[in-house]
Amino acid sequence: MFFVSLMRRVKETVVFKREFVTNNSLSFSYRGRMSSSSSTNNNFNNNERTTTIEISPNVFMPRLAFGTYKLKGAQCTKAVKKALEIGYEHIDTASIYKNESDIGEALEEWMTTTKTATKDDDDDDENKKKTKEKNFERKMPFLASKIAPAEMHSKLLVEQSVEKILLRLRIPAIDLIMLHWPGVSKVSPDSEIHKEKRKDAYRALEKCLKEGKIRAIGVSNYHVRHLEELLSYCEIKPSVNQIEAHPMWPQEDLIEFCESKGIAVVKYSPFGGGGAPLLDDVFVSTREEEKEGGGGGGDEEREQAADIADDQAWKPSQILLAWGLLRGGRKNRGNSKTLCGAVVVKASSEERILENYEALEKDFFNSKYLSRKLEVWDSVETRKKFAWDSDCVK
Repeated sequence: MFFVSLMRRVKETVVFKREFVTNNSLSFSYRGRMSSSSSTNNNFNNNERTTTIEISPNVFMPRLAFGTYKLKGAQCTKAVKKALEIGYEHIDTASIYKNESDIGEALEEWMTTTKTATKDDDDDDENKKKTKEKNFERKMPFLASKIAPAEMHSKLLVEQSVEKILLRLRIPAIDLIMLHWPGVSKVSPDSEIHKEKRKDAYRALEKCLKEGKIRAIGVSNYHVRHLEELLSYCEIKPSVNQIEAHPMWPQEDLIEFCESKGIAVVKYSPFGGGGAPLLDDVFVSTREEEKEGGGGGGDEEREQAADIADDQAWKPSQILLAWGLLRGGRKNRGNSKTLCGAVVVKASSEERILENYEALEKDFFNSKYLSRKLEVWDSVETRKKFAWDSDCVK
């Protein structure tokens, strides 16, 4: 059974404890932070950074999510464990990915593995080290999943699907569940049936939230008209809308609408579609040449060199992640002072997982080097969507 009990108060942060019972009758603790303030701030490079966003009362979603699309089996379990070790606090999955059981395995191993002493431990007292290890308590990440179109054909089916998601992830409740698509499977896109089915499906999510199985609910791939329809009848406003967004598909109007309604935007495919085309060296260098006229003069080159020497040499992936976290609706074009929504980024190799995460350690707000790179991406006029477009769904 799921329960929450108040354990202690540290400054303005309240720490709660949940008991998780896995399929093997193992139990472990969850320590998540819930703040009475509107945001949670961390400090990176001497800058106060809002690393979470409050998507529902006392539900704080980390802005950088580790995506698991196309990750399955041992590869998925290994990647998720590595992401957690590196520091990711938000794992994104979906029923249709068919990897929730693999993620559940990774979570169980993560939560039940004892921390071991490292060379960095300055304490030479073996007893103190053991005490430190014994008292170490791992933190369960923020978990998000989605209901597939095939699971949206009835309220009962949605409720059953939520239960199965919890079972596969081996948890009693989940932070966020979204409707993956504004339509159901095996029905013509222009059919009126989609309106009825997605309404019933959302009602079912509202019911599951009231029952304590879900902490926040949302949607994915919804266009403005889908959202306007949903807002006309929902009892609980969607906390998020997860959409494809990157420099070639910025979706500024949709994001601006979401922001105006208090719906957090979670952006997926920050590097484009499969194969990460926006990370292609030729593509990036071409954009830079078009923006900068084939290269700058001596002063500009010296300024760029100074930026690099000053540890502002961002990797292409980190620049695109910064673009995703800084860019919102049209009013945010050129923004370099506040973060907007969240970004889901996927990787399978340890090197890429770490590289993406290290974007959070960079200085988003004072880097001239980053500002110039973002201007390059803002200048892109080509529009290309890599994932399926739900605009055809009535």
